[in-house]
Amino acid sequence: MKVKYLLILMFVLNQCQEKKTYLEKNQIIEKAMYKNILRKQLEAGNYLKEEGLDPTSKYKYSLNDYDVVSDDVIENLKNQSHNPKKFEEKVFLVFGMKTKKDLVSILLDSPCPPDNFLFYASDDGSGIMSSYKPLQVDFKRKALLEAFYIPEIIEYQKKYPDLYQEENKMPRKVVIDETCYTIHKWKDITDLAQQRQKNIQTLINRNKYLFNDSKASLVWLKFHDEAFLESLVKVFGYVLDRDLLKWVLDRSLRDDKSNEKEFYKILVTKTCDNKYVFHKEVFEIMAQADAKSKRNYLDFLRGRIDLPKIDGLSFSEDARIKALYCYYATKIDKNSMFSFFPKLDDEKYEEEFKRNNYYNLPDFKELYNDTRHGGIGLPM
Repeated sequence: MKVKYLLILMFVLNQCQEKKTYLEKNQIIEKAMYKNILRKQLEAGNYLKEEGLDPTSKYKYSLNDYDVVSDDVIENLKNQSHNPKKFEEKVFLVFGMKTKKDLVSILLDSPCPPDNFLFYASDDGSGIMSSYKPLQVDFKRKALLEAFYIPEIIEYQKKYPDLYQEENKMPRKVVIDETCYTIHKWKDITDLAQQRQKNIQTLINRNKYLFNDSKASLVWLKFHDEAFLESLVKVFGYVLDRDLLKWVLDRSLRDDKSNEKEFYKILVTKTCDNKYVFHKEVFEIMAQADAKSKRNYLDFLRGRIDLPKIDGLSFSEDARIKALYCYYATKIDKNSMFSFFPKLDDEKYEEEFKRNNYYNLPDFKELYNDTRHGGIGLPM
């Protein structure tokens, strides 16, 4: 019996040793691959510059580059207690996205993701770097990331001093298609440490806000990542966070009527399947505001001669959006009762509303009939 147990123990120990050896070999291979990618990025530099021309990049960023740096990013996120709750469900609520892919690129100015992995928003083969990188919805790592270069996330000078020494000796000139370019090296970027810190903090706060409901991260993003927050509402139509929605709404109305188009982006979202989603939540924010804010909202709405004009709508869609606009605006305050429906006092609208059963709103018909002829409406 003892011999049997001894054999079992020896077998288990042997299996453990083999597993340990396998993991160690894997780590060595991964480290070598990591260093090889970093070396290539250092050789390519931050960008190339030809005298008199804008900087261009000729580095062929790949999924391998993305994978190695994203593993570093995840370690940073985990150190900040990154523990996404219902990741897929929240991605659907925010970005309207359901997919079986492990990785989806998304642009801040379009609700429709490209078919393939996209490194730069203008990555059309020209190699010209755009002003921002697409976001990466990473279902495997359960995080919202970006396709950064390693030096943009890791302090490579300290972590890999041997490669830093190599970088000092790497050529500063390169000839491409008979044109000589100067290589702007990563080590020469004077504020690289600050950029790196900003990149990490941005990723941390985006993820903590979206997937851990962190109010502190929302505050941070309001001061440091306004474009991202505005895109959530204006591009993707995310209106479930009332705090975010009010912040975006107030920013868009600061210049009064000059920002009507920005207001429409908040009010109506066009989806990838060419549907138009009307956000009544915008008017609910207005109705629940304090007296001064409510008055400012109403002054903005009443001060407009035209109802929303959105390109590409059929008459039926246009009528629906204008009808909902008037209906919910009328409910903001009793003083606004006669400011909106008079603009739709036309037989063609009345027939359209009837055809659509007054959009299944129980008091729409009564409110429409009571207010369309009352008060003094603005000219149509």
